[in-house]
Amino acid sequence: MKPRVLASVLLCSATLLSTTVPAVAAVTTATPAPTNQIPSKQLLPTPFSNISFESGQPVDNNGQFKTVTPTGAPKVTTDESIDGKVAAFNGKSAYQLPSTDAQYDKLKNGMSIEAFFKYDSKGSLSGEHDIFSNQQSGGLGLGLDGSKLTFYAHVGGSYKQPSTPLKTDKWLHAVGVIDKSAGKVNLYVNGKLVDSKDAKGDLKLAQGSNIKHFVLGGDSSNSGVESLMTGLVKSARLYDHVLSADEIKTLSDTAQAAVHHDKQVAQSFESRLVGAGNIVGGHTYSLNVHTRQMGKGDIDQLGYEVTYDPNQFSFVKADQTLGGKLTTVTETKPGQLHITSSASFSEAGFRDFGKTRLARIKLRAKTVQAGTTEQATVKFGSATASMDGTPVTGLKMQTDGQQTVTIHGMATLDYNGDGIIGAGDVALAPADKKTEVAKQAVIRPYKHVIVLTTDGGGNPWDPKGMYYTTGSDPKWTTDPAIMAKRKNTYTMDLFNKQFAMSTSAHSVLPAISAQNYLSMLHGLPWGTMDKEYQATNSTAGENYFADFDKPTAKYPSVFKVLQQANPTQSAAAFAEWTPILNGITEPDAAVNTQPSESLKSFDDVANYIGTDDFKNTALTYMQSDYMDHTGHSRGWYNDNYWNEYAKYDKLFKTVMDKLEATGHIHDTLVIANADHGGKGTNHGQDATETNTNIFMALGGETVDSGHRLEGGSNADVSSLILNALHVAQPNSMTGKVFDSSAFLDQTDLVKKNRNVENIKLTSTPNYAQVHLSAKDQQLKTADMRIDLAGRSVANVQTPTGTKIIRQTVENGIMALTLGFDQQPGADDVATIKFKSDAEQTKTVKVTDAMVGTDTGKEILVDLHNEQTTTDPQQPDTPDNTNDHLRGTEIYATRTIGFYKQASGRHPRVSRWYESKFQTKWPKFTIIKQVKNRNGVWYQVRDNNHGRTHNKIGYIKANSRALTTAYYTSAPHRVMVIAKKGLTSYRDTNQNRRGNHIRRFTSLRVARIVKANQQVLLQLSNGQYITADKHMTKALR
Repeated sequence: MKPRVLASVLLCSATLLSTTVPAVAAVTTATPAPTNQIPSKQLLPTPFSNISFESGQPVDNNGQFKTVTPTGAPKVTTDESIDGKVAAFNGKSAYQLPSTDAQYDKLKNGMSIEAFFKYDSKGSLSGEHDIFSNQQSGGLGLGLDGSKLTFYAHVGGSYKQPSTPLKTDKWLHAVGVIDKSAGKVNLYVNGKLVDSKDAKGDLKLAQGSNIKHFVLGGDSSNSGVESLMTGLVKSARLYDHVLSADEIKTLSDTAQAAVHHDKQVAQSFESRLVGAGNIVGGHTYSLNVHTRQMGKGDIDQLGYEVTYDPNQFSFVKADQTLGGKLTTVTETKPGQLHITSSASFSEAGFRDFGKTRLARIKLRAKTVQAGTTEQATVKFGSATASMDGTPVTGLKMQTDGQQTVTIHGMATLDYNGDGIIGAGDVALAPADKKTEVAKQAVIRPYKHVIVLTTDGGGNPWDPKGMYYTTGSDPKWTTDPAIMAKRKNTYTMDLFNKQFAMSTSAHSVLPAISAQNYLSMLHGLPWGTMDKEYQATNSTAGENYFADFDKPTAKYPSVFKVLQQANPTQSAAAFAEWTPILNGITEPDAAVNTQPSESLKSFDDVANYIGTDDFKNTALTYMQSDYMDHTGHSRGWYNDNYWNEYAKYDKLFKTVMDKLEATGHIHDTLVIANADHGGKGTNHGQDATETNTNIFMALGGETVDSGHRLEGGSNADVSSLILNALHVAQPNSMTGKVFDSSAFLDQTDLVKKNRNVENIKLTSTPNYAQVHLSAKDQQLKTADMRIDLAGRSVANVQTPTGTKIIRQTVENGIMALTLGFDQQPGADDVATIKFKSDAEQTKTVKVTDAMVGTDTGKEILVDLHNEQTTTDPQQPDTPDNTNDHLRGTEIYATRTIGFYKQASGRHPRVSRWYESKFQTKWPKFTIIKQVKNRNGVWYQVRDNNHGRTHNKIGYIKANSRALTTAYYTSAPHRVMVIAKKGLTSYRDTNQNRRGNHIRRFTSLRVARIVKANQQVLLQLSNGQYITADKHMTKALR
């Protein structure tokens, strides 16, 4: 890759793009052979160097280049279209022309470069392919930038690139002029000025250790040649002065005089529409319009209609046109587009979109009735053609059928329109539909996934160190002075505190863009794909993914997998490097692909999040190219690299702020990663850490914020996406959720201290009480999954205003959906009674739950599970007193009253204890249990600080509000909740200290132990901790 400030097409390219082939025997130029190339009667300017092939080998007739070294197998031959001999290049060959400092000095104060050539339409039109050039971080040359004929000149500190659309299979006379006195860089084609750029300053020569050689048929590199062309070259010249417009016109006329102009031939054409077979109503549909010529000919302008039903589609825009402005798309009336192209037509197949796609058309699909689909068709209309402005009659145009598209309406029961049936849809459904909706309702923490890939981003966010270099070989450093060069504050906080991140992840090999994007989006390492599917940077910019035209997709992208799983959800992709959209994503995948300008992809994603389209978009993919461009232009991990990376604070913040503002921060998983790193000004040249070490970070509602992950590969990205969206992974994908510790069970989300509603289930031997604590949202439904732990349900009771919409049990899990006529208050929303013969050794728990609001919003609530040994309102004996509970310490988990007495019509309250966080639950010691006409009571001693400290009073024996202070059975796991953590011990006497365990640490419990009048939990490591519920919280 030649790192150029203005070269945008190849910003993701790397080592494999360059074609460096061994040189064969050099040719030492003899006495210049006679030539009839320039008739003596013409008064032509004197060239500094004049390369001719009339002697049968390349010769500099002016003797400047003493040696011409062939690379590969260029041929000197003849061509029926022109007099004399020409050099033929096949995309793998070139001639090197070694140069001296003295020769370069003569070009510095104004110069011209000339080439007379014919570029073959079968050659690549993607990326850079040079004709006569000497560039590398400087220099000059004539070549192709994509499908544009371009003069590259590094003047005044950057490349100036006047250009014009290329005509293939035609002899073109091109002259590039650096006019230092006028401050201009000009490009002339066939004697006419076609483009000019301001260029004040000096010419910077090519930079490198082995770069002093011009190349004919390509460009120079430190290792030889690269950016090779396919076609013919008749002549090439350098001038040590500025050519005038008249001189250039004379040179062009003289060159074109050798061209044979035979009778014009009207070639035939074939056209085809390529797009997805499905689209969600209301979303944007992408359609590729292709035309290829069936043999060479002289038709140079073609036009035809593309038609569709305006009641089903509306025209949005057209982009990525062949030849740029040489192809236009105009809406002549609703439902009819007219396409006109005077670009170079190719005989290549339709998979070769770089040569045969005239335009990408974007249509907006109209919405259709919920629960239905509509069949739409897009087809070709009439066609016209001309040669040199003369209309062609009897045009032969074959069209490959029409494009059929199924437009999907949203699901009938999807009342909130997010593409998933859930609690929000139950809340919005009319009364007679709620049961039907509830039967299909699922609990999905994530409705959306956004992937943000920083191309060339490497591993930048590790707080313990970073890569750095002042040369071309970055090393890992922990030096604080060097680490201070990393100026990112927002991203360092985002990825280290709010996300879970791996800094030990790696790219797939080779560490090059196309190989890694293929792995990301198709779910397996590039190297494990069949050979024909192993696209490179070059081929991905020219050819569709290799599943094109195959009846069955061998390696479907994640976009295709998602669309097949749920055709009522859409997908979108934004990229600054378009091969991702064109050659890596399939053209028939139902995804809204959109090229982004440099540093604008994050803005494009943020804007998309703010649209209605995002509401039912499952996946949004984004690629930002700027850091790859930065590395290629001035190197990886140096001062400039880190200075430029500071821009990404604002970019990432733009997306995260939009997610926050729209509320989608709560239902979106964000995956951030890099495709590769780099060293020097390249990447992929080896498998060293600076090339392959990347970051992979996950942020979302169920992500364990601040957790450090281990491992990871770009081949795992699709697996993460599918796992988050609960879509089965196809057998073709071999990636995985590389570190499952990134995600918390819903029962563990309380540790994140989210400001959300919560559901608490209190389990007793024969009952389970479900309490819902509401906040600001008006709740209309709650959908829960309850693990019955082997029990059978006798009945479920709800208070007035709460209805049971669904109550089913499958594989021991109860799906319980409740509807609320009024906002849930202090009462439990459900009491589940178990059959008396049920297994009671395990704890009943709510494992998953979602609530729906009156607006259809869905909230993933916090879950609390408690266990107590006493059933509600059930005295242990038929007597009025029961002394076996004497001395039992209990906590109040909800608001309760501390009464002076339990008798009388209106028992008097001494004080109220409000509901508090578990570490501050009020504590009491039971003296005895009392039963009277007011219910069951405990006589207790108040163990809390305050005016009733140590006083004796009464509290209601309500298991929904009380729990034992110490665990009575061993929970499977506990989480430390004590503010300062706790200490473990190596013995039950608690004499031998073990470890200090920090707050929110999750511990696995082996058993419960009673020793020395204390209740302890023995951990899986053999150590002991207190069983006090003030210190730990039981987890599922």
